[in-house]
Amino acid sequence: MSTEVERAGPIASTERILYIDILRGMALFGILAANMRGFSAPAALYGNIRPLFHGAADVWTQNFIDVFIQGKFVTLFSFLFGLGFAVQMTRAEARGAKFMGFYPRRLMALAAFGLIHGILIWWGDILLTYSVAGAMLLMFRKGSQKLLWRVSLGIFLAPLLVFSILGLLATRGRGPFAHFTDTPFDLSKVTPIIAIYAHGTVRQIMHENWLQWRNSGLPSTVFAIYALCLFLAGMWVWRSGILDRLSDYKPLLTRIYRICIPLGILANIGVVYAQNHPRGAHPTLWSFLGNALDLPAAHLLSLGYASGLAVLIQSDVWRRRLTPFSAVGRMALTDYLTQSVVCTFFYCNYISGLYGRVGPAWGMVATVGLYGSQVVFSNWWLTKFRFGPMEWLWRGLTYGKLPAMRRTAEIVPIGEMPMASAAGE
Repeated sequence: MSTEVERAGPIASTERILYIDILRGMALFGILAANMRGFSAPAALYGNIRPLFHGAADVWTQNFIDVFIQGKFVTLFSFLFGLGFAVQMTRAEARGAKFMGFYPRRLMALAAFGLIHGILIWWGDILLTYSVAGAMLLMFRKGSQKLLWRVSLGIFLAPLLVFSILGLLATRGRGPFAHFTDTPFDLSKVTPIIAIYAHGTVRQIMHENWLQWRNSGLPSTVFAIYALCLFLAGMWVWRSGILDRLSDYKPLLTRIYRICIPLGILANIGVVYAQNHPRGAHPTLWSFLGNALDLPAAHLLSLGYASGLAVLIQSDVWRRRLTPFSAVGRMALTDYLTQSVVCTFFYCNYISGLYGRVGPAWGMVATVGLYGSQVVFSNWWLTKFRFGPMEWLWRGLTYGKLPAMRRTAEIVPIGEMPMASAAGE
């Protein structure tokens, strides 16, 4: 297959859509792997699960997750939200539709899903945060490319600058963290929570979930400010036309992943070491840099993953191997919510009562098993239906009319679907 044909013909379009769907689908694996500790332990332990699970297998598994997964795939998922926003806006303009006539409803529906998810199912919901960040993104829908990258860069640099300054002040005995010291986590604070999820009634579990969401999940919505940085980056990439001409950018993408993946791994190893290394009686610049570089290191590796996939997908062999993951990407909302429902029901006293007793090692086994079943189910589902169940409902709430669900025409192979799939519909 010649490069010229790939540039000019429909294959380039197919690769673009397939790339987006695969990247979104693979991001869901990383999100599940990172969230598994939140399904089986209280919110207070999400940032450091080691006080509860400190066996060698659990520690090494969590280190692996923190280096290669944590923060990397939610970065990609956030980036794709902004990209999908730009796709929908482009399509609306092309057909003369009023983008603001339907997109606010789309965000409101997403916020409703997030509230239901966070309060009734799992406190670690991200959908409400995305709806807030999406509302902020509306302010930039007519902004220039220069404005997009400048605002995105500014949001990206802000926490790095703040943490660096606070760290430097603390090491000199000044600032709000000058006398901050590490203290062992008191497990007695979360023992009653674990008991409720593992042995409580449905009413007790639901009440505790409300408390966990109110105290931890809702405040994390402030992440929407930073998520805007990634949304803007996705919007910028779509407008730039890079995804329309992946083959043209293959040499550049190859250089990016060859640099970003090894550097990203080294940076994340340093961050994880700094975050796990006791600071002792006095704060150190190293410990603060570990926190300051957490997001930049994650983004560096995310960039390596995304560019590496963009190169792989231009190979016929790898395209065939990776195509099954695109079905998960096309049903991302359904599969994301399904992960929460399955895991919370299994770990809590609804089914097993294993809450607080399954560490990262067995959690990774569960991650592979659950995600693998979603790949199989999503591919099967999309041979019979046009949308995932939640995508169907989301689309109906957005446009005021539920679309036809069943396929009536000839089945189109995954990866050759219309542009709607690129927008996550």
